[in-house]
Amino acid sequence: MKHVFFATFALLSIKGMDSINNFADVPCGKVFGGRDPKVVGGTDAEKGEFPWIVSITKKGGHFCGGSIITRKHILTAAHCLCGGFDFVKPRQIKVSLGQHDLRESDVYKYELPVISYTIHPNYTCDRPANDIAVIEIGNSVQWSQRVSPICIPSSENEENYKTFADTVATVAGWGWTKEDSSIGSRANVLQKANVNVIETEKCQSWYKSQGKKIKISSKQMCAGYQNGGIDACWADSGGPLMINFKNTNQMVIAGVVSTGIGCARPYLPGLYTRISEYVPWLRTILN
Repeated sequence: MKHVFFATFALLSIKGMDSINNFADVPCGKVFGGRDPKVVGGTDAEKGEFPWIVSITKKGGHFCGGSIITRKHILTAAHCLCGGFDFVKPRQIKVSLGQHDLRESDVYKYELPVISYTIHPNYTCDRPANDIAVIEIGNSVQWSQRVSPICIPSSENEENYKTFADTVATVAGWGWTKEDSSIGSRANVLQKANVNVIETEKCQSWYKSQGKKIKISSKQMCAGYQNGGIDACWADSGGPLMINFKNTNQMVIAGVVSTGIGCARPYLPGLYTRISEYVPWLRTILN
C-alpha cells in the first residue's frame, strides 16, 4: 500500500479571493521571488520565483517542464512522455527541482527518480486532446523557499469556477526563445512571460482566419496575443500557465503548455490543457 504524503484534499476559501484546490500538505502557490513577471518574448525569472516548476530530463538533458502538486506528484503534459507512438519508460526520465540555471549547480537543486506516471486514459500520442499526465517521483519532495507546490483551480462543478478569459497569465519554462532555431536557442535560465488568456470562440476565429482547421475544445485554453510576439515554445511543454490571485501571494496552474502552430505567430496563440476540467481525474489519481 502506498503511503499518502499529503493532507486531505481541500477546497480552500480565503477571504477576498477565489476558492482553490490544494493537493499538498503545505500552503500552495506561494511566490517567494519577484511579483512582476514580464519562452519567446520573455525575460529571466528570479531565482525561486516559481518554486513549483521542475525540469524533466532524459539522459541528463532538459526536454519538458512540470509543476509540483504534492510531495510525490508532478503535473505535466502527456505528450512529454511519448516516445514515437508509445510512451517512454519511467526509469528513462528524472525530475530536477529547485532549478534556475540549467548549467549551474545550486544548493537548492536536486534530482529525483521517476517510479511511475499516469497518462489520461483518453490521450493518444500525437493528438492534442486530454494532454495531461501525473508523474510519481521515487522520493518525497523536501519543501523549502525554492521548492513548493502550486495551487489547482476550482473545477467546473465547484464554487468560483472560472474560464479565466481576458485574464493576464504567466507562462514559464526553459524552452526555445525563437521558433527559428537558427536565430534562437533553448534557454538555460528559467524564462517568464505575460500572456493574455483568449476566449475560446475568439481564439477559434483567429485560427480559422489563418486557414487552420484545428478544433479548440472546452478542455483547452488559448493564451497569447493577436499580434503574436510572446508565447511558449519547444521544450516549454508540460510547464505551467499561471494565474495570480489579486491581493494575495498565491498562484494557480490554470493550464499546462500543450501545443500550437509554431511559436508567437500572429493570430495563433498557444494552446494549453485547461486544468479545471481535470480536477476530478486528478483527485482519483492522487487518492
